[in-house]
Amino acid sequence: MKKIFLFLLLGLGLSGRVYANGFQQNMDVSIGIFDAATIVLDYTATPAEYQISAEVKTANFFDTLYPFVGRYSSKGNILKNKGESQGVLPETYQTYTKSRNHVRTKTIRYDDKGYAYQRISTKDDKKNVVPIKDVPQTADAADLQTIFAELIGNFNQTRSCELVREVYDGKKHYRVIAQDEGTENRYFNLLKRTENSYKCSFYIENLKDNNDNILWDVSAETPIYFWIGIDQVSKLPYVLEIRIDSTPLGALKVIPTSLKIK
Repeated sequence: MKKIFLFLLLGLGLSGRVYANGFQQNMDVSIGIFDAATIVLDYTATPAEYQISAEVKTANFFDTLYPFVGRYSSKGNILKNKGESQGVLPETYQTYTKSRNHVRTKTIRYDDKGYAYQRISTKDDKKNVVPIKDVPQTADAADLQTIFAELIGNFNQTRSCELVREVYDGKKHYRVIAQDEGTENRYFNLLKRTENSYKCSFYIENLKDNNDNILWDVSAETPIYFWIGIDQVSKLPYVLEIRIDSTPLGALKVIPTSLKIK
């Protein structure tokens, strides 16, 4: 179940107005008939730097069944590439999770070229420092939020989600595939009206035998859909809805309930 909630953070970096000072957004998560979790996302960016932090908490029945709190943050630099696309140069990625039985943390450190070289993890009172070695030559990322920081900038420039990145963090190895699905005119709860939106799909392709792989199994076969709106004043993107049509527990929906611009 933990991986379902970790998934929710994949695309949340798409939310917000990329070159404003930042924003805070609240979201409700449902799985099947259950209100499963809440998410508070905080995003700050300038033309040169980005920082994303998010907190997810189980709610109601899910909080009784599987109490869980997760905090995730990443930061780095935004690079200007030739043409309209842009890259990112990550500095650090950090996680904190608390379940019924354990508290875990993880920090991934990057060198000055943006390559991960060290993972520091803790489980309760036990600490483990591991060098990240034998990185596949095809791997060009080490955490998901870095990928979506890049996707934010690209979408802001091109209005396209098209992106393929291979992730290796020293343990898990997978490929993220983002694709355009055209536009769709439909009603969205955040706006309380019908809006013409951009629709994108995401797949996560497992490249090795990752443990606890409900995320990889679901998202390899069933797309993760995002609907993205464009603010009429700033002309910048924000999320209208995230959905997986089928999981072992039913459809998964992430519905934004607020958007506060800093």
